Amino acid sequence: MAERTATGEQVRVTANFLWMCQGYYRHSEGYTPEWDGMAEFKGRIVHPQTWPDDLDCSGKKVVVIGSGATAATLVPSLAPGCAHVTVLQRSPTYFIPGRNKIEIADTLRELGVSEEWIHEIVRRKILFDQATFTRRSMSEPEVVKQELLAGVRAHLGPDYNLDPHFMPSYRPWRQRIAFVPDGDLFKGIASGKASVVTDEIERFTETGIKLQSGDTLEADIVVTATGFNLNVLGDIAFSIDGQPLNFADTVTYRGMMFTGVPNMAWVFGYFRASWTLRADLVADFVCRLLTHMKQHGHRSVVPALRPEDAGMELLPWIDPENFNPGYLMRGMHLLPKRGTKPEWQHSQDYWTEKDELPKIDLDDPAFVYAR
Repeated sequence: MAERTATGEQVRVTANFLWMCQGYYRHSEGYTPEWDGMAEFKGRIVHPQTWPDDLDCSGKKVVVIGSGATAATLVPSLAPGCAHVTVLQRSPTYFIPGRNKIEIADTLRELGVSEEWIHEIVRRKILFDQATFTRRSMSEPEVVKQELLAGVRAHLGPDYNLDPHFMPSYRPWRQRIAFVPDGDLFKGIASGKASVVTDEIERFTETGIKLQSGDTLEADIVVTATGFNLNVLGDIAFSIDGQPLNFADTVTYRGMMFTGVPNMAWVFGYFRASWTLRADLVADFVCRLLTHMKQHGHRSVVPALRPEDAGMELLPWIDPENFNPGYLMRGMHLLPKRGTKPEWQHSQDYWTEKDELPKIDLDDPAFVYAR
C-alpha cells in the first residue's frame, strides 16, 4: 500500500518485480542525540536536513555540533555573516583540502580533445586515484595520515597545533573523509571567524552548551550536524505471504538481493567511491536477470544459500574494522547479514565488481526460480 502525499489517499500498487532505489538514509529527519537541558535552551536548535527557511544567522553566535562533511560545508557558508562559528566535535575527522576543479579536464580542453574522451579520461583517473588512495590507507595508514595532516597544516600554518582538533585516533578511511574545496573551512579558522573545540557535551544551558571539561560555549543558534538515520529499504513494513519480514534475518546476495525475498533488488552503492558506479552495475545485473527470467518463462526468483554454504559463518553487513561511521553502527542491527564467501557479501571494491557482476552465472543454485 502507498499513500498519495497530496491527498492522503491509500493506493494499492502491484508489480512483478520490485527495484528498491530509495537510498539508505531517512529523508524525513536527521539524527539528533538527546542531551540534557535541550528544552531549556533559549536559542534555536536546527538540523541541516530540515533547515528552516526563516533561519537568520546574521550577527549570531553559532555552534555547529559535528565534524563531518556537513559541518565542513556549513561553516564556510555561515562564518562571513555570523558573529562567530564554533565547530564542537567529540572526535576529529580527516579532511582532504584541494582545488574545486579538475585540472586534467581543463588541460585536455586546451589540447582540443573531444568532450566524450575528456569524460572517459577524467572518469578513469578519478577511479584510479580513489582506488589507489583506499589501498594505501590500508597498506600504509600512517603515511597517508601524515599526508592528510600536512594538507590541513598547509592552510592553517605551521604554528597551529593540529592536536587534538585534527588528529583522529583511527586510521584513514575507517570513516568518511571530507573534501574541503579550496580549503575554505580552514580559511575561516585561520581568519578567526571560526574555531574548533574538541570536547563532549554535558548539557545544554539557557544560553549555550556546558562541556564536560567545565567550559561553556555561548550560542544563539545550535546546528546539530550529527548525521542521519539509516533507512533500510525505505522503512517499508515488508511481509511475505502474510508474515512480517525482518531483513536482519536474511543474508545478502552481493548486496543486491536477499535470501528468502522473491523478485526484489536493492541499489546500494559504495562507501568510498561514487554511488552511481554501483548503481550502474546493479542496473545491468537486474536487466540481465529479468531478461533471463523472461527467456526461460520464470515468474519469480529467490536467492537461497546453497548446500555448499551450509554452516557458513554469518557476520554483520560490513566489518566494523573496515568501515564504522556512526550512522552505520547505529543501524547495523537492521541490515541483512553477510557470509564469508564473495557471493554473500556487499563488496566495496569497484575494480573487482566491475568484472565479477557482469559474469554472474544466473543458473547458479543461489538463484531459485519458479514458473
